Amino acid sequence: MPTEFILYNVDEKDLYKNKSKEEKETMLYDMVQNALEIGIKPTARMFNTYPATVRKWVNKYKEGGKEALKFKNKS
Repeated sequence: MPTEFILYNVDEKDLYKNKSKEEKETMLYDMVQNALEIGIKPTARMFNTYPATVRKWVNKYKEGGKEALKFKNKS
């Protein structure tokens, strides 16, 4: 049985889905920097996400720098 992941004490206006593109990119950069300083799991707890998500963005950052965290325009 998989472990249930529940977000506690999260204000709806602070959720990732409610952010602008620029705010999301800034949040991802902050998350990556945190992960590089304090580790994947503590950062995942801090950003109310899964360690795999943090690891994915850290790897993208390591491969392509800050530019890799930017969202591409869909055409």
